[in-house]
Amino acid sequence: MRRQQFSATLMAGALAHCAALATPAASVLVQPDPFVRLQALDAARIASTWSSLPEVAGCAQDARHLTGHALVLAPAPSPGDGAPLGTFSLVDSRHLLQVDATAQWGCVYGQLALQRQQSPRGDYTSWDGSALSWQIDGHWRLGVGRIARQWGQGWDGSLILGTAARPFVNASVDAASGRLDDSRWWWWLGEANATAFFGELEGERGDYARPYLMGARAVVRPWTWIELGASRTAMWGGDGRDKSWSAFMRSLVGFDNQANRSSADEEPGNQLAGFDARLDLSAFLPGVALYAEAIGEDEAGHRPYKYMHLAGADWRHPHGVVFYEWTDTIATRTSIAYQHHIFTDGYRYKGLTLGHWADGDSMLWTLGGLLHDVAGGQGLAVLRYGELNQAGQNPIWPDARMVSTSLQWRRQWAGIFGLTLVLDHVDVRPRDEADRQRDTQLRVQFEVRFD
Repeated sequence: MRRQQFSATLMAGALAHCAALATPAASVLVQPDPFVRLQALDAARIASTWSSLPEVAGCAQDARHLTGHALVLAPAPSPGDGAPLGTFSLVDSRHLLQVDATAQWGCVYGQLALQRQQSPRGDYTSWDGSALSWQIDGHWRLGVGRIARQWGQGWDGSLILGTAARPFVNASVDAASGRLDDSRWWWWLGEANATAFFGELEGERGDYARPYLMGARAVVRPWTWIELGASRTAMWGGDGRDKSWSAFMRSLVGFDNQANRSSADEEPGNQLAGFDARLDLSAFLPGVALYAEAIGEDEAGHRPYKYMHLAGADWRHPHGVVFYEWTDTIATRTSIAYQHHIFTDGYRYKGLTLGHWADGDSMLWTLGGLLHDVAGGQGLAVLRYGELNQAGQNPIWPDARMVSTSLQWRRQWAGIFGLTLVLDHVDVRPRDEADRQRDTQLRVQFEVRFD
């Protein structure tokens, strides 16, 4: 039996530009749009590898196009502690102002984004999301810039690579197979996507300045009801550390523990790796799917070890989706996840984790939903309960219980003007009952797009 035909030549990064009803192509995103991901799942496409690279499928050599976009987020009464609250959101609460432009010249795409971001340590200007992309053909793409990524099946975050931290400068290569030929031996892969990147982190670190971070991910979808992914990242080098070709190769093949080297000085760095899967049960339970992710914070016998876990279920229906998700970043025992004895600032960029937004030693339960049509717009609701930083080693959160709720609504007019309303409430209660933090804020975001 020949498998179902579907449009599989798109890479996951292109989804944000192809779903015009959810997010017009003019905007530059630094976190995934949940409605775009829902459209990808409904179309039976790979949706677990997101990138902010500019890309449009089916480019033409004579194509020329320029679009612009601006958004303004009304300042909150207080910026809070700067800690993110998941990527299941219609806004990035850090961005007070963003002005960006996206240009196409044949199969080369560029985007320039300038933001004014708020922080409890002082507002600053950034160019997150700015990048160049070259669509070589229907399968291969190259990119460079401040590229944001999220890998994995979770709606509310990723254990290995998410968008809690700002994007850093990196170069990447992406490949999308499309539907593989049934007559060849690899037919059972169905469709396959792969991506790899190499970048440099910040110089203002307390351990080693400007370490390298590289990563790779491969995803296969043998049938429309199952998706399997494997991911790996490695952090190595830095000022004062070995940055030779041999150190790169040792990090690449996983020889980065003292068990494989004679001393800690010879270790190239730190790595995370693991697997994820999504199983669609629609044949038995219409609209229901299960998903899971397991990421090892260490390595033993060249295999991931000391796992963090994420699991969930979602129910898609004509009006939207509802999901329930559980996340455990304790990694076998406390004080391990996103920490390292060489890179003592941890698996972080500018103080925020490169993995899940809850950081290490946390347990989190999330219930959320999307609705396509709410008062003429799109609606989102999410409820979170968490036991954060249980070992007290997580620099982002206190050792505390957290409850948060968020109600969000977005509407666009004629693809030009947009309005987003967000009502957030966060309650963080340290276990010693001291300095309980409660924060309720109404955020208003205005957008305009122009060609």
